[in-house]
Amino acid sequence: MQSIVVTMDSIETSTLTDEELLAQSLERPSLFEALMMRYQKEFTSRINALVRNKDETEDIVQDTFIRIYRFAPKYNRDNGSFKSWAITILMNVARTKFAKGARNREVFAELTDEHFESLKDPVDSHNDYMDKVEVERVLGKLDADDAALLSAAYIEGLPYAIIAAQEGVSEGAIKARVHRAKLAARNALEGERVL
Repeated sequence: MQSIVVTMDSIETSTLTDEELLAQSLERPSLFEALMMRYQKEFTSRINALVRNKDETEDIVQDTFIRIYRFAPKYNRDNGSFKSWAITILMNVARTKFAKGARNREVFAELTDEHFESLKDPVDSHNDYMDKVEVERVLGKLDADDAALLSAAYIEGLPYAIIAAQEGVSEGAIKARVHRAKLAARNALEGERVL
């Protein structure tokens, strides 16, 4: 296998880690192209396996690189490798595009007997409703910030990386805040049991 050495702005990019390239691309945007070249094929392969549509795959990969560059200043190496961070962004972009596309096309899947067999029992659905009511009651006992954070993380199912980007803080800060909010919720529940 032949290795390709890319030089941009008089820097040999093959000697730089992904994290170093990302950091230096903030000062020299042309270096970001080297990151794109490193991950283009892998990202395309991952998404094409999901959507099996060349145009949609290219759109998702392009949007992913735009978001990676846009959020590059917020990347924190202490929260994981560049690759895991970038793949999280890739999968979130794909998930978002897929959800929007399904809503716009109003695509309906044909349901087979297997689908119906896999549906929840109505009793389970009632229990889920009761669980939701219970969760909302507990969230009502927390301060607004803790309740909103737990709702985003557990009810809406948003990844910590997305919540961190929305809040303008690191993913580590979100993890710590979620932990503290869960402790507050636990304390609120234990306070009820004592009474």
